[in-house]
Amino acid sequence: MNDADRQTGRVGAGLSGFRIPSVWLVAGGGWIGRGIQVIAQLVAVRILMGSLGTSGYGVFAVLASLNGWLLLSDFSIGISLQNYISERRAKGEETDDLILTGALLSLGTACFTGLVMLSLGPWLSSLLLGGFTFLSASDRTLAFYAMALPSIGTALGGVVYRIWFARHRGYLSNLVPAAGTVIGTAAIWLLQHISTGPRIALSTLLYYLPLAVLPMIALGFTAARATRHHGFSQTLAKPLLQRSFRFWISGLLAASVLQVDYIIMVRVLAVQDIVIYSVATKLFLLIFFVYTALLQALWPICSEAIARNDWHSVFAKTKNYIIFGMMFTLLAGVGVALTNTLIVRIIAPGLRTPIPLVVIGLLTLYVMVRVWTDTFAMVLQSMNDLLLLWIVAPVQSLLSISLQFLGARYFGLPGMICGLIGCFLLTAAWVLPVRCWLHARRYSVLA
Repeated sequence: MNDADRQTGRVGAGLSGFRIPSVWLVAGGGWIGRGIQVIAQLVAVRILMGSLGTSGYGVFAVLASLNGWLLLSDFSIGISLQNYISERRAKGEETDDLILTGALLSLGTACFTGLVMLSLGPWLSSLLLGGFTFLSASDRTLAFYAMALPSIGTALGGVVYRIWFARHRGYLSNLVPAAGTVIGTAAIWLLQHISTGPRIALSTLLYYLPLAVLPMIALGFTAARATRHHGFSQTLAKPLLQRSFRFWISGLLAASVLQVDYIIMVRVLAVQDIVIYSVATKLFLLIFFVYTALLQALWPICSEAIARNDWHSVFAKTKNYIIFGMMFTLLAGVGVALTNTLIVRIIAPGLRTPIPLVVIGLLTLYVMVRVWTDTFAMVLQSMNDLLLLWIVAPVQSLLSISLQFLGARYFGLPGMICGLIGCFLLTAAWVLPVRCWLHARRYSVLA
């Protein structure tokens, strides 16, 4: 890709000279990949509910909620690396030394986190799964390891996804996990047909292992190519780690907002509610993935535009994307409500009840709020501005935990979702846009 293409975010599409914006190429690959991934996840729900039963699937759903926490085990080196690559691309500089250094640093953090999880596994599994009394202590620990260790590998391999996004090849970052999910789904289907009883730990391991192995192989090849011209750079390691630490703190705070729902449900709600929530959120993740695929593709383009101080382009793109995301979410939510009974019959026949309409309505509203807030958060992260996210996130985290807990305790599952929506409306929904506007105003004055 030449410099002009990099500036406009376009790539060639054939001998005729026809060009398409790379953001749409990346997003298109994202839609295909994420669509395959979520459809495979929905198929996995049916398989797992059939083989593990409703209670066993509840255990699997709670374990799956750990994924968001464990993806932080790369200490956000991947995000830091992506932004550094984008900055160098804007200047026309090569990036192999960054890639090799980032990959080796991520390997070190993965090994460290793996040792910590192995030592804390018995305690954490008891804390998280203690309410599932039909599991023995050893079964709980084994199930925890089956989830934790592959997820750490997924975080390590995920560094290559960030490299691909920075190079405007993010479609690969969605197609590879889609392949991993399909392989994992096929693996648990085979297990269902050869196993004589519910095997939660083995099912969890078989499902999540391909999601770790495929990107780790890709990262290995990418790093190996970089070694032809460069070695590990201590000079680059320090700024990579300094920036990644800020992203990691931001991610940790975000997880304390977004990844506490199952922890709360295990203590307050019945297994039936956990399963309903798991099925419903998987449907809405499919809807949200359509937008996040666009957002991930837009990230490096925003980084390059901000590096050129082109804030007009940044705001024009984000406005169009937010409008698209809101309208798509609303239409998709109506579609889920109209086909609710059919969806449950196909995906989770063991549930024996449709998803409550109030849950569908609240999740539609929640995704619309996330479309708004995640867009402005992406703009700030693309320019490495995490200060406000650090300030807002602790307040939002406290609101998330308290509002979700109180909502679940007094109003059940709908109350918990209302608490999650409330913590966004009271904080990020208005603070992040104001911060972006202040940046644009300051840099316009300086220019």
